[in-house]
Amino acid sequence: MISLALTLALSAATPNPYLAEAKALYGSLDFERCLERLEQASKKWTSAPKELFEIEVYSGLARFNLGQVKEATEHFRVAQRIDAAGELPPYSSPKAIDLWLEVKQSLVEPPPPFPDSDLPSDDTPRRPELTPTPRAEAPAPWPTIEWKRHAVPIALSVVAVAALAVGIGLGVSAKHLEAQANAAYYESDFLSLGNAARANATGANISYGLAAVAAVSAGILWWVQLTPSAAPRNSATSGQGQ
Repeated sequence: MISLALTLALSAATPNPYLAEAKALYGSLDFERCLERLEQASKKWTSAPKELFEIEVYSGLARFNLGQVKEATEHFRVAQRIDAAGELPPYSSPKAIDLWLEVKQSLVEPPPPFPDSDLPSDDTPRRPELTPTPRAEAPAPWPTIEWKRHAVPIALSVVAVAALAVGIGLGVSAKHLEAQANAAYYESDFLSLGNAARANATGANISYGLAAVAAVSAGILWWVQLTPSAAPRNSATSGQGQ
């Protein structure tokens, strides 16, 4: 027992020779023999924690270079569990570094749960209060006009507008003829232009009067027809009255 303990202590204090040979084989790109020496380093020698970390790291790198990504991932995971702060050796390939970082990210512990003090006192679920969306009110419909029923006031309104336009035209013409008559050099021109101006003025006055009468008549008819009338009598009731 004592000799065995001494042997284990001496082997732990002495660097792992299989690991050193495996590193040399990895540097010469002999990955298959490197894996053989690493297996011997893990089974035939009592290694220190740092050497155990390097055995897993170089096993993962050799497997990665042989295209065995799944096995390389497992070796990287074991290495990071041995030493979470450990890193890959210098001049490792960028793809191997990416895999190493991916494994490290997967081993990050999830954040701790919220303390009970942050939870509401009442554990019963609460139904969310939904505020109904206000519905837009539809605009009031434009009042419908029975055009056939109001044909007469509409016609009178048109007549009023037309008569007003004619009156304005005749009035302007009368003013223009009056100005020409006043500027005429010969008396005959003065008389003819003056007569024409008076005729146009008379026609303008008549048109204004016609427009006024038509407008007033149209307004009265509009008011009478738009005023609600009494409901028609029921035919049955009228029959009984007879």
